[in-house]
Amino acid sequence: MRKLGSILAAMLTPMRHDGSVAPEAVGPLVDFILSQGVRGLYASGSTGESVLQSGAERAEILTALAEHAKGKCTLVAHVGAASTREAADLARRVGGLGFDAVSAVPPFYYKHGFNEIADHYRAIADAAGLPLIIYNIPALSGVDLSTEKLIELLRDDRIAGVKYTAQDLFQYGELRKAAPDKLFYFGTDEMFLAAAASGTDGGIGSTYNLIGDVYVGIEQAVADGDLATARALQRKANDLIALLLQHGVIPGLKYTLNRIGVPVGPCRAPARPPSADGERALDAWLSQNGFADRMG
Repeated sequence: MRKLGSILAAMLTPMRHDGSVAPEAVGPLVDFILSQGVRGLYASGSTGESVLQSGAERAEILTALAEHAKGKCTLVAHVGAASTREAADLARRVGGLGFDAVSAVPPFYYKHGFNEIADHYRAIADAAGLPLIIYNIPALSGVDLSTEKLIELLRDDRIAGVKYTAQDLFQYGELRKAAPDKLFYFGTDEMFLAAAASGTDGGIGSTYNLIGDVYVGIEQAVADGDLATARALQRKANDLIALLLQHGVIPGLKYTLNRIGVPVGPCRAPARPPSADGERALDAWLSQNGFADRMG
């Protein structure tokens, strides 16, 4: 896998006010994210509300992303779905668009055995013809694979690495030790400093849409041995994350980006926008953190 950078934003999906996806708004969002020093995009994942969209809608957004950003940064298309057929079909559709890799959550909702999960991943990799990054997010997928089973998956040459969105840094270290030739991206934004200090190939996160420069800064500060700066930047990120957890992570991120002139639109139902109190709290955060001049 061609690796152009270690900080990848888990990209939001722009939507119109009628609830349809808005491929025409992909470019402004991408340009804003990349202006912060972020070097890659991970699209149509959890942050992108992918499980609320049809395969055709996801392909439309991924196509618009490739057309706008191909060659500018690392591009990873999340194609995960509950059905192997649906995931493989989307992987096949994006395989020739210019993405560097595909990614996928394990098949969710029904309780599948490990061999079924492994077959699911093989089908996706074969359909895409691209390196595959497995997506370990047990809190949302309901699939909590053991260290041994994750290592077994990583033995497949078609699997390039892991997007690891969990809090078990011991397991993360054990995986990295067992598979040093694979790529490991940490996906728990509020703990990125800990992962960077213990060793990671980078991060993929939701809040990178708004404050990607903070995570670029944490990574650089850790590399420079400047832990005071790294701690201060993680604190800045966590203050935002604490607000988003109170008022809705994806709705809150979309509110803040719309507020500063990046037109990402609303979330898809059943998600609701932040309350009036949430809007005031997020406005205050924006004003206090360098975005006042962008607020309309």
